Amino acid sequence: MLKLTVAALLCLPVPSGLMAVDQGAAAVATLTVTGSVTDPSGAKLRGARIHIERGAVKADAETDDAGRFSLDVPAGVYRLAITADGFEPYVRESFNVRARMAPLTVALPVATLSEVLTVEANQADTSAGSNGSALVFKGKQLDTLSNDDATFQQQVQALAGGDGQHAPQVYVDGFSGGRFPPKSAIREIRINQNPFSAQYDELGFGRIEIFTKPGSDKLHGYVQVQGNDRSFNALNPFTGAQPPYHMLFVDGNVSGPIGKKTSFFASANYGDQENNAVVNAVVLDSNFATTQLSQAVPNPSVRHDYSVRLDRQMSTNNTLTARYDYNSNNQTNAGVGLLVLQSEGYNSTIATQTLQIGNTQIIGAHRVNETRFQYIRTRTSQIAVDSSPTIVVQGSFNGGGAPSQSLRDNQDRYEFQDYFSLERGKHFLRMGGRYRLLRDSNVSNANFNGQYIFPDLATYQITQRGLAAGLTPAQIRAQGGGATQFSLTAGTPGAALLSGDLGLYADDEWKVTKSVTLNLGLRYESQFGVPDHSDPAPRVGFAWAVHQGDKHPAWFTVRGGTGVFYSRLDGPTLLNTVRQNGILQQSYYLQQPDTYPNIPPVSSLSGVPSTTYSLQPRLRNQYDFTSSIGVERGLGKKGNISATYLHFQSVHQYVSVNVNAPLPGTYNPAVPNSGTRPFGDTANRYEYTGEGSGTSDVFFVNPNYSPVKQVNLWGFYVNQHSHSNSNGASTFASNSYNLAQDFGRTNFNRTNRLFLGANLNLPYGFGLSPFLIATAGMPFNITTGSDNNGDSIYNDRPAFATDLTRASVVRTRFGNFDTSPIAGQRIIPVNYGTGPAFASLQLDLEKNFKFGPRRAPEGVPPPDPNAKPGTPAPKPDPAYQLSFSVEAQNVTNHTNGATPVGVLTSPFFGQSLTLNGNFFNNSAANRTVLLQTAFRF
Repeated sequence: MLKLTVAALLCLPVPSGLMAVDQGAAAVATLTVTGSVTDPSGAKLRGARIHIERGAVKADAETDDAGRFSLDVPAGVYRLAITADGFEPYVRESFNVRARMAPLTVALPVATLSEVLTVEANQADTSAGSNGSALVFKGKQLDTLSNDDATFQQQVQALAGGDGQHAPQVYVDGFSGGRFPPKSAIREIRINQNPFSAQYDELGFGRIEIFTKPGSDKLHGYVQVQGNDRSFNALNPFTGAQPPYHMLFVDGNVSGPIGKKTSFFASANYGDQENNAVVNAVVLDSNFATTQLSQAVPNPSVRHDYSVRLDRQMSTNNTLTARYDYNSNNQTNAGVGLLVLQSEGYNSTIATQTLQIGNTQIIGAHRVNETRFQYIRTRTSQIAVDSSPTIVVQGSFNGGGAPSQSLRDNQDRYEFQDYFSLERGKHFLRMGGRYRLLRDSNVSNANFNGQYIFPDLATYQITQRGLAAGLTPAQIRAQGGGATQFSLTAGTPGAALLSGDLGLYADDEWKVTKSVTLNLGLRYESQFGVPDHSDPAPRVGFAWAVHQGDKHPAWFTVRGGTGVFYSRLDGPTLLNTVRQNGILQQSYYLQQPDTYPNIPPVSSLSGVPSTTYSLQPRLRNQYDFTSSIGVERGLGKKGNISATYLHFQSVHQYVSVNVNAPLPGTYNPAVPNSGTRPFGDTANRYEYTGEGSGTSDVFFVNPNYSPVKQVNLWGFYVNQHSHSNSNGASTFASNSYNLAQDFGRTNFNRTNRLFLGANLNLPYGFGLSPFLIATAGMPFNITTGSDNNGDSIYNDRPAFATDLTRASVVRTRFGNFDTSPIAGQRIIPVNYGTGPAFASLQLDLEKNFKFGPRRAPEGVPPPDPNAKPGTPAPKPDPAYQLSFSVEAQNVTNHTNGATPVGVLTSPFFGQSLTLNGNFFNNSAANRTVLLQTAFRF
């Protein structure tokens, strides 16, 4: 089946594709195994250990006070082992996990003194998918995270920060490119699992795997309402009076059977957030005097989400899963905030439909084949509030119309997967592939309204006063006014892209001994539409349980690995090369224009060379050569701790340059279009290149500890040092002829990050879940506010001042800088400034009320009629539960400022103008309190 699928995909007349495979951590349809364990008399055994495994797929559980257990694994044939101190082990070599299984009841015989037990469940697990550095959130640990979906997503992405350079990849039920489901529909989240798997295109550190809830054998339901308004919250310290705002979220789901072989899970989610965007800028009043503007602009958003999942047992060894999700989000005054005035806002609507279909076939006792298909349909529309020219006054305000203007974007994403796994002796073999196809039809008139740039507020003020006085452009420039740059786009607004990528892989998880596992993998990738089509990616990993034996556990487990991981150019980047190729659209740039405030006719610009975007002709795809070493240590039955060190060597990093910028030393800022250019004309030729490079060292510690049954503690600490001369494909080099000038701290180099969480089961049905986030400040770039080298990009950095008497010197708390560098001065390093640190404590207090009939729980057998007389049967939980909770974000009301303004000519230089929203879903308040009530049946 794999060969047929891959052959069919390769015949498609599209760029390329990629498939994915995973057996252990893959998002296959999972089934619940339940049962109870007793002694020979029928008395329930507490603390019996259940271990189930098939190759790399392993799961463990312990029985509760009533002797019951429950665990989730994909369908298949497993080896089952149940052990308890003082009893003989129960081992079943061919245990078939299938849909609608009868609960398992096992009575363990009492062991004799001469028997020696081999308790494999207590041994360190050296399989690739069991790395102790992974974070797994389900049940109570999932409850630790925020109940507000937007904040919840930010927290999960922060935990999966990975190396910081790449945004965390999100997989929903095994598919890439998906969006977060509502928290109430999530069964489990795995972060950083199986980091060197050849199945995935990117490193596991930074990968988020989300598993949605399946249907159930009995009818169950859940509904919750949560919200607040400004009376519950603390004031935003960066603004004054605000318009009224509130949050209201309604969420519900229901699950149950459809006949004997099908179950369903359906959910609906509605969110209404009347938020405010905070603007802090310096503008001119009606008399052209400078004045500070502090304003809260209404920024409401409304979200709808509906989904349904079906699970059907086609046969004993064949399971079909289908999931459909519809999501829409409407936002008003998007894009407003910080220095961006309300006039630059736009209203947007995004509607996304997702269809996922998966089929799992168990072939005999040792083979599994999984086939999946996903289709994501996204429709985006955007309307600008104002269509006047955009005005950028460096470091003071952005006004006029939105530069993005109106937009209609239709994206269709297809993903095909097929993978096969085989267990043979000590080897667990996996192979398969993933093919992804993107079709993007886009209509945009971005920058059709034109844009004027001023280097500072004083220049803009002189210009406005001169226009009011009737001065000519020449007279205004003689007084020091006038815009420094004008840009305008014209031509055909529509563009289309068809792009795809293909990935094939195979790996072998080899159990060399009981204590050593070796992983050997090879991945092959190809992306059409780029010059580089062939990208092999070998991967190697190992795990060694040191001093592990049959009679004693390992002292600790050492894990390591190394491999090559490629990064792909995304759809918007490739679409830009199609749209702005100089033929479909024309982009005009004028230096020192005399047309402000009017927009010159396009016909008058026919002699101006058009700016183009293109790929470097010999572009090599970016890749990271990554290595890691780590140590894991079990803490008995109470928890574990792991420490891991990662090293990244990044090669061919994407970065944008102007290949027709004036040669160094030939440009005079006072003379428009001066300088010697390689192509002989004045056109800006922007090129996406792969000439960047960088290194990163990351160390993180992950403890998990439960001192008593009622308390669970977990943490995640990261120390990171990253340096590069690129911050992504869309970022421009400050010197297109010397990338080394930009080598320094990356903009994601947050050196220290700490996450601490806990679940506390308190008396009388109360539960408390604290969650602490503390991070170091983010680096920020310090710039002059001017285009010093004529490349049309305003990212030039000042020099360390050597002559403090020069008028171009600016004295700051970060040092004395010269905004007009001269020979002999050293340009300051990139990202020289450091923003404020972040600290926030979240507390969630919950009270549960259980009532109603005590129905027999799913999968757990009724009381044993053969039990010893006088042994009470465990009482099942009541059928209904009513919960009330209060969630407070930033309990201490600590002010967390955003990254400061880095433009030296700005009156706000070095200041934070708004709150840091990286872990917070409300820009209107510094501390929020969210009330929630929920009902389950």
